Amino acid sequence: MSDFSYLLNTLCIYFQSSDEDYCISNNTSKTSNSSKSSNDSNNRNEHNNNNSNTPNRNFSSLTPNVSSNLSEFNEQSNIENNNFGIYTVTGVIRKGNKKKDFCIFCETYVLNFARHVTRNHSNEIDVQKILVHPAKSPTRKRLLDTLRNKGNYLNSNVVCKPVQKPRVLSQTHVLPCTNCLGFFSAKLLWRHRKKCCGSDKNHQAAAQNLLLFDIRVDPDLKQSVFPKMRADEISMVAKKDSLICAFGARYIKIHREKHFINVTSRKMRELARLLIELRKIDNSIASLFDALKPKYFDSIIAATKIVAKYDTEKNKYDSPTYALNMGTTLKQCADLAIIMALKRKNVSQTVSAADTEAELKTFIQIVQAQWHFEISSQAASDLNLNKWNKVTIVPLASGKEIVYCRVLILNRRRPGELQRLPLHIYETCTNGEKNNYEEFSDIVTPSEKILLKKFKRVVIRGKRGRGVPVLFSDDIQDHIKVLLHHRPIFLSKKNIYLFGNPGTIEPICGYKILNKYAHSCGAKNPKAISSTKLRKHLATLTQIFSMTDSDLEQLATFMGHSIGVHRGNYRLLNDVYQTAKISKLLLLMETGGTVDFKGKTLNEININMEEDLMEKNDVDDETSDIEEPIHPIPLPPTNTETNNSEVESNKKSKSIKIPWTEEQKKIVRLYFAQHIKKRKPPKRLECEALKEKNTEILNNKDWLKIKVFIQNEYNKKSKK
Repeated sequence: MSDFSYLLNTLCIYFQSSDEDYCISNNTSKTSNSSKSSNDSNNRNEHNNNNSNTPNRNFSSLTPNVSSNLSEFNEQSNIENNNFGIYTVTGVIRKGNKKKDFCIFCETYVLNFARHVTRNHSNEIDVQKILVHPAKSPTRKRLLDTLRNKGNYLNSNVVCKPVQKPRVLSQTHVLPCTNCLGFFSAKLLWRHRKKCCGSDKNHQAAAQNLLLFDIRVDPDLKQSVFPKMRADEISMVAKKDSLICAFGARYIKIHREKHFINVTSRKMRELARLLIELRKIDNSIASLFDALKPKYFDSIIAATKIVAKYDTEKNKYDSPTYALNMGTTLKQCADLAIIMALKRKNVSQTVSAADTEAELKTFIQIVQAQWHFEISSQAASDLNLNKWNKVTIVPLASGKEIVYCRVLILNRRRPGELQRLPLHIYETCTNGEKNNYEEFSDIVTPSEKILLKKFKRVVIRGKRGRGVPVLFSDDIQDHIKVLLHHRPIFLSKKNIYLFGNPGTIEPICGYKILNKYAHSCGAKNPKAISSTKLRKHLATLTQIFSMTDSDLEQLATFMGHSIGVHRGNYRLLNDVYQTAKISKLLLLMETGGTVDFKGKTLNEININMEEDLMEKNDVDDETSDIEEPIHPIPLPPTNTETNNSEVESNKKSKSIKIPWTEEQKKIVRLYFAQHIKKRKPPKRLECEALKEKNTEILNNKDWLKIKVFIQNEYNKKSKK
């Protein structure tokens, strides 16, 4: 069986339809060859074969007739296949410049396909099916187009011919129709599909995958990941590169969950972007396997900076995460390339596997030694800087009340974890009242016992394989019962998920639904209602309570991460903590009141800020009544620390307002005239110096009252 016959058999297996007539067996192949030899003279006269002109491409899989006729075809054709496997049409196709079609029987290019198969291949079964219909009938025309398209499709790895002639000078990407195998413009393929077999969503992805029928890759990768990839140049490069496909196949094998299909697609496209830039930098690089050499390390660094959008003027990465991840990905690809080299895959016959292995190991050592200095250090710095300056929005209680995902909000779960909850796991779990909690009866309060009966606890798979609980309240359980009662009407039995997507065997997309209802529920800030922000909201508000380390550990376990991650990423923000908590220490040191709070925690320290700048505008300009200085007042200590007399000493005394006299105002305004003009508050030493000069007049005013008076003066003038 010839190589071309193998392609025909591959096509028949792909469609699994009545096209088995096109599968050429050994006997049919002999018959076809004999028919071809008997008509060689006619073919020579018809096509003017030129055997001396050999094409630049590799056509070892085709017969000599195809190779000899291809040169003539390319001379008249404006259609070319670029390095990435995406077919493009350039230039103007004139009316008299008709393109030739590929005949699947004699494996030659013909100018008039209908006349050729009628005269030379009338004994073929498929041609006989055409000849039984009247000439120029729609059925005969349709069958001829089908046979013509199949021949052109099987030869698409050599040259591509679109069904309709493009008449524009700009490049037009063409893709095959999965139904009739005709090539059409990628942008207008939907229009043909609507007439050919009905409209569908992923027609471009399916058409691009049809071009890869002769590429041997992992079946799971081809069936699960390829249809999810976007049909563009980047995806085509990823699909045609053997090392990128091997990387994707190995990644999907160790990540069996369905949501990792999109992750695999993203990682393969990241490598494809890098390979495209490498080809632009050095055209000698044909594949990712060729690029993993020590001499191309500088080119890889340059390509990574381009893809990660490195700004040389600002010395900053716009996509620092890509730059950080690429170092690990390249090392994994190099390890996989070593295995391929030992298996003699993608290795030239002139280069030994040992030499290739040594080069790859050297490349890994260079990446381990230099990637941190060339890429990772700056990228990590940019990533941290973006996190520090990122404005974090905490969800409002009024927005959460109308969100439909009550389970997600109650448990602060990740959307992917909850959406993949299997139905049988939910049904097998029971409520807390049916479990034996007798041994905990002494430590559980009555209200907590009620909660044990109210909530149903289901443990699901969380991040990194951790078991994380999900709590279902009574009313939510009642709602789920209604859903399960009507479930057979909308969901297939093959759908195993509690929150299944109707019409499919997949779960719902949790984050899209949460985003949809966050915008439609009337929330004040829809962007604040996301899984990540809700989880941080829970961890942040828990700092209000004095939780022990054991309580924090239980909370971290419930949220599905370690206590270190909880403290590092989910606690109160640094700007809030430093401004609200640490500033109290600074004010105490400034006022000299640190002795009164000996042995207290930051939460137990309370400072009276009635005379702060927040209320300075409320003071009357003429009869500004300033309260007596009130020193920081600590919270009442516990009984174990102090006695009743100490508690009484900490009680807040009544403030006595002493108005300013005109003489006092005149002296202070004159002394701090420049401060009022420059809108600069006086310092403590300056106020005390004024008081020493006018002790008798300012005997009832301390330095803080003088400072606030000056601030009120220049604020009053600014309002005017």
